[in-house]
Amino acid sequence: MTGEEAGARQADSASKLYPEADVPSPSLSSAKDVKRWVRWVIPHRLSGREPVAMAARAQLRHGVGKEVGAIPSIWMYTLGAVGTAWNCKGEKAVHTALTLWARHQGSNAAPMHMVEAKGTPRSFGAAVRALAERGRGDKRPEETPVFRRLSSVVAAPAFDALAHHLRGIVDLLEAAEIPMDYGLLAADLFEWQSPQRRSAVTRRWGRQFARAPIPAENAGDKAPE
Repeated sequence: MTGEEAGARQADSASKLYPEADVPSPSLSSAKDVKRWVRWVIPHRLSGREPVAMAARAQLRHGVGKEVGAIPSIWMYTLGAVGTAWNCKGEKAVHTALTLWARHQGSNAAPMHMVEAKGTPRSFGAAVRALAERGRGDKRPEETPVFRRLSSVVAAPAFDALAHHLRGIVDLLEAAEIPMDYGLLAADLFEWQSPQRRSAVTRRWGRQFARAPIPAENAGDKAPE
């Protein structure tokens, strides 16, 4: 399957989940809201070769590492409907997820946002595990450089530091053409901003990394028993 065919299939699947008439409300006031919005807006507004979508991706890439709302051209994708405290957390999560996705998509023909399917984990932790499995030889996944990067993400003391470390991993995923579900990442980023939920998010990433199925193409790279 070519990258264009994969993109078309993803867009078709997304249209069945979220018909054009069923545009999610960008209230962005909960993890569920931000996940639903990101999963809708990427295939419906930001993917494909149309000039508007290509320009939007370029503008989103320009927004990596910048403050939410600093780039007017991406307001329609990253800002919510109201300015409550919860909505501001949602805006930060969506801005970070979408700008990282645009960086991840880069010049890749295949879609780098893929919704998690049964038996095919697309979570952040699972994507990092797939990256760690590539060419690790007789090393344990926890001994790979990408695991050290994941450890830096988990240990980030503030959101800006978290986003910075995520950017480094996304660059590696982009080069390896390993997709992930950016709706799930956005929901995680929303929850991470609540101190009482932060450890739950990092434990979730740990489980995703530790328990992810090993991709078939990497089976030969497993260390001997």
